[in-house]
Amino acid sequence: MPYETENTIEKRKARVAKAVALTEADRVPFAPMTAFGYLQDGSVSKYEAMMDFRNFKPGIIDFLKRYEPDLFWSPVVYPANVLEVLGTEFIKWPGATSGISLNAGFQITDKTFLEEDQYDEFIQDPTAFLFNKVYSARHKNLRGLRKAVINNVIEFGHFASMASFADPEVKEALYYLMHAGDEALKWLQASGELVELAASLECPPCVITGCTTAYDAFADMLRGYINVPMDLFTIPDKVLAACEAMDIFSERAIDEAADMGIEYFFIPLHGGTDELMSDEMYRKYYWPYLQRMILHIIDRGMTPYILTEGNYDTRLEVLAEVPKGKVIYMFEKVDIARAKKVLGDTACICGNFPTTNLNYGTKEQVIEDTKRMLDACAPGGGFMMNCSIVLDNFKRELMDAWYETTMKYGVYK
Repeated sequence: MPYETENTIEKRKARVAKAVALTEADRVPFAPMTAFGYLQDGSVSKYEAMMDFRNFKPGIIDFLKRYEPDLFWSPVVYPANVLEVLGTEFIKWPGATSGISLNAGFQITDKTFLEEDQYDEFIQDPTAFLFNKVYSARHKNLRGLRKAVINNVIEFGHFASMASFADPEVKEALYYLMHAGDEALKWLQASGELVELAASLECPPCVITGCTTAYDAFADMLRGYINVPMDLFTIPDKVLAACEAMDIFSERAIDEAADMGIEYFFIPLHGGTDELMSDEMYRKYYWPYLQRMILHIIDRGMTPYILTEGNYDTRLEVLAEVPKGKVIYMFEKVDIARAKKVLGDTACICGNFPTTNLNYGTKEQVIEDTKRMLDACAPGGGFMMNCSIVLDNFKRELMDAWYETTMKYGVYK
């Protein structure tokens, strides 16, 4: 099926770089965001892949050879080997621990790890709160961390606080942390092997690491998406202060990625959709932290790769407030033709091709949607072909039609 006999890694990197820089290359880059889609042949279960990422290798080889993507997405999947050790309770994943099928997906549950009366405690000392309150609540095997003292550095109190680590429950939690560290290292090493495998097949890495914005990190992982939207009306100043406290963690993640030589930094956007907050609230509680991240990423020599989950039609003008030719926006639900008009002179756009159509559509529908997107977005460059949301399942015939249509009609004259 390959369309080019010498589609080298250098050629693919240059093709993507031109799209990011808002210019035309030889053709539109094809770079679907893929996760469990690599397991399409069914020879490896999702549980097996999540337990050991090396199990993704056969599927990745097949996918990269068949579709020759211009960027390799390392599987956007949680490491079940780490979750098992920690006794993680806010994520459900395939296997006996969660009691679901070995070939089911995973799901983060919306839980509250910070009550309304704990805002001030978190804002005053975010690190201690996360270590003592959040880690212990998220993972049953880390319950003992509630008793550990990590924020006393005053004279004799500093040494006296070390006694907290003699507590049997604290010792048990530390044991599980060390065990989780060993498993996390295995996961990271296996992920590195997947990137090396892709490079051997002439496919450059896309997203390897990233993090959420301050608002999403707070709502998604601490307070919960049911609570925070209501807090915006009842205790807005507390939410703003919490976002400021969370912002330091994204700064650290960006700096660590830059020090590793990462090229693309991923930011999935969850809570800033059209439905979840007004434009006024978006500009006050969401955009300042996202824009700050974007500028920091660019300043550190990386390209922000930003996924806007949900409807984002009312945010397009705000998203244009970034440096020209330095940002990639991936859309799930948006008027893609309007997105091209608003952002075409500012940022590279991608996504929006209905992932569901690769499972439940028809070949004719896939071809029509692909042509429609190319007609609206390809002229002038600044566009990559991508699906609307992560690709976990697809029908081979429909995936073939999407790829072949992009190769045939995505050529620049």
